[in-house]
Formats: sequence, structure tokens, C-alpha cells
Amino acid sequence: MADLNLADTIDVLVNQKEAEVINIRRDIHMHPEVSGKEERTSGIVAEYLEKHGIEVQRCKNSFGVVGRLKGSKPGPIIALRADMDALPIREKTGLPYASKIDGQMHACGHDVHTAVLMGTASVLSTVRDKLNGTAIFLFQPSEEFFPGGALGLIEEGGIDNPKPNAIFALHTSPIPLGKIAISPGPVIGSVSSLSLRIFGRGGHFSAPHLAVDPILVSSNVVVALSSMVPRRVNPMENAVLTFGMIEGGTRDNIIGDMVVLRGNIGSLNESLCVKLMEDLEKTVKGITEGMGATYKLRYIHGYPTVRNDPHQTTYVRDVATRVIGESNVVPCTPSLGGEDMSYFLNKIPGAFFFLGVHDPDSDQPPVINHDPAFAPDERAIAIGMRLMSRLVTDAAD
Repeated sequence: MADLNLADTIDVLVNQKEAEVINIRRDIHMHPEVSGKEERTSGIVAEYLEKHGIEVQRCKNSFGVVGRLKGSKPGPIIALRADMDALPIREKTGLPYASKIDGQMHACGHDVHTAVLMGTASVLSTVRDKLNGTAIFLFQPSEEFFPGGALGLIEEGGIDNPKPNAIFALHTSPIPLGKIAISPGPVIGSVSSLSLRIFGRGGHFSAPHLAVDPILVSSNVVVALSSMVPRRVNPMENAVLTFGMIEGGTRDNIIGDMVVLRGNIGSLNESLCVKLMEDLEKTVKGITEGMGATYKLRYIHGYPTVRNDPHQTTYVRDVATRVIGESNVVPCTPSLGGEDMSYFLNKIPGAFFFLGVHDPDSDQPPVINHDPAFAPDERAIAIGMRLMSRLVTDAAD
């Protein structure tokens, strides 16, 4: 490869390492670890980086891993981030490398993210003699559940000594294989979670007039709050309120005394989340008082909005155009899902982009994240490795 330029060398190396990295991804997929439990995954990552001569820092207060690779010449310092945690979901893919842990699954592509970054580290370590600058590999635990793992990496100096000039991350997406989606500005919204307990008075099903039915009260609350967002939010802004859990009652002929509701509010405007929570509590207070019940509300303001730096977004587009072609670089539709990459982007200019993992020739609809049938096309791994590698090497040009 001595006669090849750096870009061509990266292509050759990615082709050589693709099968190995796919096998790494499958191994991680078979052994998923939910947030805060990523002991095996982080061990595999650290050992792999050390094997490739990369300086490794293992976080003391979490399972975070930081790798630092210094090139042969001075140059820009570029950080690349991947999240490692799985979800508490029972897998329904039927794949030969499906999860071996019942009730846990990589249903959001974090196994792909981790494998892509490991492969990228391997590629860049092979060309370190041609590398100008430093690459920092951030393997982050606990993205799925607040308070997340990004803050822990930051607190333990993951982006210090040296501090990156830019930071990038990718995320699997149901867009077609071979494409990426990226836009400047807000791309993933701020998310706030809520836990609401509604207290009534228990009784017999045949005498509801002697009880205060918290299930009935909760039903009114859910209907009222579901109507709140479209009536309280400017149609030109984005916000969503969804209850993901309702729990109450013990059996069919008993009116219980408490119902628990848990949900999330998401918006690209962080202040709007706070305003909606204030309005939400006024609504809950009015309904519960009017129906003879009481309530307790716990509210946690979660991850900030993910905002892509315009300059770094343009840089990702330029690199991707060289790697996959201009027609395969498309704008993204903002999501309200929440993502703690925001903490890194609040400290370092950078960009977060979406990697297509849906086979466009398949007759199956794209599988969305957090679905038990989530099964990304593994050919996206090599594309991700090329893009992430070039985001480091092209920064010196």
C-alpha cells in the first residue's frame, strides 16, 4: 500500500477489516448489556484498542473507555464517539446471532456504533505514520437512560489533555443503506421525563360511588394531557408528550387506590419542555381535585437539545460527498428522541449524523429503533468506518 494515497489506503484497510468488525458487532449483539452494566463490552473495547497500540483510559466511575492515538505529525485533534449500551427488550429477529440474554437486546444500533468505532480505531492505528494530529475514541456507556454516560466521561477528563478541536458521532437510521442524513442546528430534541402518581380511594367494583377510582381519574388525565400539546404549542414549533407506562389495580373486581403513569416530553426547544411541564401540572391538579383524588408529580429535565455546528456539518457533508457521493448525503428530519451527545456538543463544536442501515432492495419496511425486530444491514458498518476514518484524516487537509 506504499504507493496508495491515504484515502485509498483507508478503503483497502476497511475492506480487509470488514469481516472482523462485523464479527465483533455480532459478538456484542449476542451479549447485550443495558445502561450501567457494560462491563463485558467495555473490556472488549479496551483490550482491542490496546492490541492496536492505542493509549487507553478506563473510567473509574463508569464503564467508559477513552482511546487516544497520536499521529506522526502535529495536526487537528478529532474526537469520535460511540455509545455501548443495550435496551431491556426481548429480541424477535430470529437471527443466528440474536441476543443470548433474555429481555435484553441491542435494538438501537449501539452495537453497530461500537463496532464501527473499533474498526475505525484499527484502521487509523495502521496508518498512524501518515496521520497528522490526534484521534480520540470515546466509548460511552449509559446513553439510553438519564443521566447518561456522557457527563461521566467529561468529568473524568475524556475530552481533556488534549481537548478536541471537533467531535463527531453517527447513529443508525432506517434511511437507505449507502446514505447519511445530516443538517445544521437542532437535530435531536431535549427530553424531560415525568412520574405521576394518582391517589384515590379503593373499594368494590359494584359500589364505585363509595370509592375514588384512580384508573378513571388517570384516564381523564391522559386524554386531557394528550390534547394539551397541540393546543398549547405553536404549530410552527415541535413538541411531543407520550405516556409509555400506566400501572394500577390488583384484580378485576377491586377498585384500587393508586395508579402510576410515566412518560416523556420532548422538544427541540428546551425552554418549551419546562413550560409544558408547568402547564401539565396545572391540568393534573385541576382534574384530580375535581374528581376527589390527589397526586404526586416528579419531573426530571433530561438531555439538552443536540445542535450541530454549521461549520462542522458542512465538513461532514464534504467528507461524505467524497466517500459516498453527493447524492447520498441528504438532510435529516429532526427527532425528539433525546441523545446525550448533546453534552459533548455543548463543549466542542461538532456534528451528529445518521447512517442508513435499511436495504433499499428489501421488500420489508424499514425497522425503527427500539423495535424488537430491529436488524440493521451490516454492510453499513464498512461505510461507517470509511466515514469516521476520513473525518479524522481529512481534517488535516
